[in-house]
Amino acid sequence: MKTPLLIAAIALGAHAGFASAQQMYKCGNTFSQTPCAPDAVAKPVQSSATPEAAGGLSGYELCAAAARKMANSPEPETARIQPIGERRSEVIQYAGKPIATHRYDLAIDAKTQYGVFSGLQPYACWLSEDQRRVLQFRSSRF
Repeated sequence: MKTPLLIAAIALGAHAGFASAQQMYKCGNTFSQTPCAPDAVAKPVQSSATPEAAGGLSGYELCAAAARKMANSPEPETARIQPIGERRSEVIQYAGKPIATHRYDLAIDAKTQYGVFSGLQPYACWLSEDQRRVLQFRSSRF
């Protein structure tokens, strides 16, 4: 009879230790376990806290926006962007190091200086692992 009670007490004590919040300091947009300034204020952070989602474009939409900027057109906002195939993971050399990326292949049909569409041109877009930054964007014609 005493053993189940003892096990329950130990489990409850262990759970209470894990559920307590850690002492964290907010330093701009990041958190630290040490104060970042003399007037830093501690904020309790639960262990189950998740980071805030970054705003802005991501994934294919980010590549499409980059494509509009890269379109050599007097009217880049009118460029027609189409995905080619599916997103795939790929390791590339970036800043002299291998890095995991997400690659999107797309086609751009932009207007020429004469106001007519030039035809679909293939491009490749490599995004960071979180799909929030364009690492490379280039023509995929050889």
